[in-house]
Amino acid sequence: MRLILLVLSLLPASAWAALVPGGGAPAAGSDLPEPLRSIAAWGFALQRRLTGELREQLTVMKDTGSWEPAAAIILAAFLYGVFHAVGPGHGKVVIGGWFATRRARIVHGLAASLIAAMVQAGSAILAVGILAGVLSLAPRAVTAGAAWLELGSFAMIVAIGALMTWRTLTGKGCGHDHGHHEHADHHHDGTCCGHHHHHEAGAAGGKAERNALFAMAAAVGFRPCSGAILVLLFCFANGMILIGVLATLAMGIGVAVTVAAIGLGALGLNRLVERGFGGSSLGGRIRFALALAGSLSITVLGAALLIGTIVNGPTATG
Repeated sequence: MRLILLVLSLLPASAWAALVPGGGAPAAGSDLPEPLRSIAAWGFALQRRLTGELREQLTVMKDTGSWEPAAAIILAAFLYGVFHAVGPGHGKVVIGGWFATRRARIVHGLAASLIAAMVQAGSAILAVGILAGVLSLAPRAVTAGAAWLELGSFAMIVAIGALMTWRTLTGKGCGHDHGHHEHADHHHDGTCCGHHHHHEAGAAGGKAERNALFAMAAAVGFRPCSGAILVLLFCFANGMILIGVLATLAMGIGVAVTVAAIGLGALGLNRLVERGFGGSSLGGRIRFALALAGSLSITVLGAALLIGTIVNGPTATG
């Protein structure tokens, strides 16, 4: 109840900021147009409050040895994940870009969002467990070491984006996930996106698309969350390993909720294009162009992030 009241208490400030330009909006997100700027301001303010709530409840657990604050810690971590995922981050761009340009099944969109979030939580747990628990590194060294995992994340994104670009150009990946019930959506002769496929080849292509999507989600999540790292470091240092792991997993589920909402929204836009042009030849060319644009954008984004990290070093993990 306390956390619910905390969320509601920030609503008036968000409404006031929406009515009065610059009225209480922090520097973060100030370059966004209204009402996005106000939404971002509210999200960042809520993240700060939730971080304070997490620290307070963890301190209570440390001082009293009681598990009563555990529910509040897990709820705060979940809400932090939800609103943290609203902020800047390449993960939403990659997954949202995939669904906006390549047709996928809704269940696969939900699965991909969960995979990305759980891999992110798992990478944070492993990073802190190895760097702090096994190697006994200082918190600053743990944070710096975990930040370098984003190199692997960006490299995998480049590789998968390049693979999907090649598949699209060679007609092996037309931006569709071919479930058995979806064959009726295509021409009876097996054509799709301007290419000719037998049903067996279409099913194999759909499986490859799905596998690439899940691999992309895992690559996105390979970069651990800064909030999870900080919570885990505090918990590991104070012998509260279990609550740290549970809070990190709850944070991951919160991230998954937001990423899924963004991904499904992008998927809805893709379906609108699909319905508008149906199985026409123009629709096939548009689907091919979208699939190619999506895979190229993912490849270029990953390459830019990878080169930037190599040249400038890793950013704060997020």
